Amino acid sequence: MLLPLHVAWDGANVTDEGMGQTPLGKGPAERIVVQYASGGYSPGDTWELFVGPDKRILEMRYHRGVPVPGLPTAVLAKWEGYQKAGPLLISTDHPGIADGHSYRITLSDVAVKLTGSKNWILAH
Repeated sequence: MLLPLHVAWDGANVTDEGMGQTPLGKGPAERIVVQYASGGYSPGDTWELFVGPDKRILEMRYHRGVPVPGLPTAVLAKWEGYQKAGPLLISTDHPGIADGHSYRITLSDVAVKLTGSKNWILAH
């Protein structure tokens, strides 16, 4: 859910690889490659983010740097169902393929609480 923020926080190596075809939708998008020399989920992890003209992530491709038993080594996922929660725009639907098998991650009841506020702001 917070991958774009983690990229900024973690100090990963980020490169703009120009325009490319999205792996699932087969459309053009800006290809941003995020690679972790250390840290991340495991050293050598690589995230390819395919970004549309509105600067939203359309799709991602993930390659695990070091195999971990029971966890996928390759993931393709769409980023859909964008909802706004306070100042954040969050993708709440991620259909895709992990190691050749279909999967879907759906986030529900997303809310944020701004510093100094007593109330939660539900995404919509």
